Amino acid sequence: MLEFDLTEEQRALQSLARDFAQREIQPVALELDGMDVRESFPWDIVKKGSALGLRTMALPPEWGGVGADLLTQSIMIDELAYADMSCCKIFSQCWKVSRHLYMAGTEDQKNRYIPSFVEDDTFVLGQAITEPDVGSDNSGYYDPPAGQGLALRAERQGDYFVLNGMKHMIANGPVAKLFVVTARTDPTVSQNNGVSRFIVPSDTPGFSIGRIHDKFGFRAYPNAELIFEDVKIPVEDLLGGKEGPASEETYMRTVGSIESSSHTMGVARAAFDAAVKFANERVQGGKPIIQHQAVQNTLAELYVALQAGRTLLWRTAWTSTYKEPDAALAGACKVFCAEATRKITQGAMELFGGVGVMRDLPVQKYVRDSLIMLHHAGGTQSMVKLKIGKTLESRYQQGLPVV
Repeated sequence: MLEFDLTEEQRALQSLARDFAQREIQPVALELDGMDVRESFPWDIVKKGSALGLRTMALPPEWGGVGADLLTQSIMIDELAYADMSCCKIFSQCWKVSRHLYMAGTEDQKNRYIPSFVEDDTFVLGQAITEPDVGSDNSGYYDPPAGQGLALRAERQGDYFVLNGMKHMIANGPVAKLFVVTARTDPTVSQNNGVSRFIVPSDTPGFSIGRIHDKFGFRAYPNAELIFEDVKIPVEDLLGGKEGPASEETYMRTVGSIESSSHTMGVARAAFDAAVKFANERVQGGKPIIQHQAVQNTLAELYVALQAGRTLLWRTAWTSTYKEPDAALAGACKVFCAEATRKITQGAMELFGGVGVMRDLPVQKYVRDSLIMLHHAGGTQSMVKLKIGKTLESRYQQGLPVV
């Protein structure tokens, strides 16, 4: 049975995240948003969050974390993203990539890399899949045949793999000390069968950072090009110790959708709260505008969208935590929450009137950040819908329950 009450541990972590967000993130969020993307990475926030265990919390206790499950992570993202989605995503990206390391890594890999990640308060992680000519090819909707799809080549040469090519739009790209990189190890077969993942420290010879992407939203969370020029990776740094797709990939795809939806709903809640506050304080026609029926109707619509999105997110996170990950449900959650957040943030900005577009108020930032999430995690909205449809078709053909 789905429970909506939080455990004591979840309440403690929720309070930890809320206090940190209010104290450290919220006061600087607008300033970070307005800075040059090459200079805006919030190292002080990362260090302070690391001291509280925020960067490593997804790891099991035996590896230095608290073993926060997906539902707990979603609850914490809601508090952190409420203050600023960019700063929150820096931490949650570390949760996601560290999960790859401890779920898929060999004992030797975990012993060599996880302690350094835990002990260094500036150790940020990244995951590199997307390439300049390969976006939707990575979405899982179809399997690109030989000669198509991912082009970053990993060629076996004795005890090493030599990587050549480029990635782009890579989160934490300019700042990460370690990447999990997906590359082609067998170009003669389809992408799903011909790719493997590698652990790549950022100080590896031949590896460099290219252009840092300048986004109109989500600005303090940096994305960049990664360039590989004869980068030699020891065979022992092939993630999991073997070539080919990893067993936890299906699970991790639902993680991405849940994580993305958690961020969007955190922003939606912040925008909605700002709209309600403004509507109670702004006087027009001799009374606060919240007493005008048009404003009440708008706020009611935004409230419905907010509650529906948060409930769907909670159910999806609970299902992936305590039951079997459901790709169609996770996709539905991503699509609905992204659209709901767009509606809520734009509706909030409209209630603010002319001041809503001013850079010294956060409501315009909520809108810009929300629009980024229509294209984040798992592909565009249309691509995610295609994946949902494909899953439903497959279930029906196999005689499985569609829902």
